Amino acid sequence: MSSDKVLHPEVLWAQRANEIYLTINVTDCKEPKINVTKDKISFAGKAGPEQNLYGFELEFYKEVKPETSKRSTTARNIFLVLDKAVPDQSYWPRLQKDKSKISFLKTDFSKWKDEDDVDEEEGGGSDPLGGMDFSSLMGGEGADPGIGDDSDDDVPDLETVNDSTSINNETKTNEQEITKPSEEVSESKKE
Repeated sequence: MSSDKVLHPEVLWAQRANEIYLTINVTDCKEPKINVTKDKISFAGKAGPEQNLYGFELEFYKEVKPETSKRSTTARNIFLVLDKAVPDQSYWPRLQKDKSKISFLKTDFSKWKDEDDVDEEEGGGSDPLGGMDFSSLMGGEGADPGIGDDSDDDVPDLETVNDSTSINNETKTNEQEITKPSEEVSESKKE
């Protein structure tokens, strides 16, 4: 492979109302050159086991604040957080200004949240289950007959526990054994 050829790294993106998340998947990138302006980003760097040259340039759908951008570099990727120039604006329909599909640019579903999901999350905040409906799991139509069934038909007869039950006798024996050594320890401290 020619060392002059520039390869495109996989670029993943996600967004919130105020931020854009970009992950540039390049392993062992040496001296990455990342230039973020208000309307575009460019990247160049040697990466991978063969230290091939990677690069790309994207023009943003709308403006970002390059002065507040943050970057984290690991052995596996470069992660960027870019603040949108206008806070609380609506979600962008795409990352780049051009409507054409770019093969190396993909949605980062691990970080993605829909605009509606974020509104509910910020507004409600009191639902610890995140709006999940578990009622369908508990005895709904088509459910397993044993799940969510409150009848006691399948419960085996249980033995009533009292002082004469062997479980309690074993417990008392263990309690006596436990208290004996501690009494001996306290007596040895007195001497």
